[in-house]
Amino acid sequence: MNGYLPALPTTDSDSLHLPTLNLQGQVISNYWYPYYGTGWYGWDLHQGLNVNLGASVFGFIGKNAPSGAGFTQNVSAMYAMPLNKNLSLAVGGYLNRLSWSHQSYHDAGLSAVLGYRFNERWEAYLYGQKSLYQTMPMFRPLYDMTSMGDRLGAAVKYHFNPSFSIQLSVERGWMPNNRHTYFDQYNYPVPK
Repeated sequence: MNGYLPALPTTDSDSLHLPTLNLQGQVISNYWYPYYGTGWYGWDLHQGLNVNLGASVFGFIGKNAPSGAGFTQNVSAMYAMPLNKNLSLAVGGYLNRLSWSHQSYHDAGLSAVLGYRFNERWEAYLYGQKSLYQTMPMFRPLYDMTSMGDRLGAAVKYHFNPSFSIQLSVERGWMPNNRHTYFDQYNYPVPK
């Protein structure tokens, strides 16, 4: 006996089968990637607790630019675990805060992703997101760019090789409607 512990096996049985997430722990909407809200990077989860902390300061310069400095803080956490050798689950939440020019905006929610790997070529995902508290205004043309609100979706992914894959996603989103003249947190369909 040499006093060293044996190395843990590194096989497919201990890896996660989850899609790349944005830094809020949300499945990335490929429609807008890599633009607003998702960045040029992704969050590939490891087994166990994954935490993201962020902060920034911003300001505008120019003759007609808005005045004041802005400050943002965000935190997100996801707990990822394999349920068996082909099935993985990640659950967590996010909290974002923006303060700018005597105004404050908040966004908080929960998200979950379930991933299943059929073989080395095919994977499928189910994902959901529930917005718990949201005060960030979003102009109509930019409405879906930040993955706000409630989302429910499914995706199928095919790997041609380790470097190239294609994914088809279908999702339904319920966006918050918080214009100043009228407020109804979500426009859910009402059964007749």
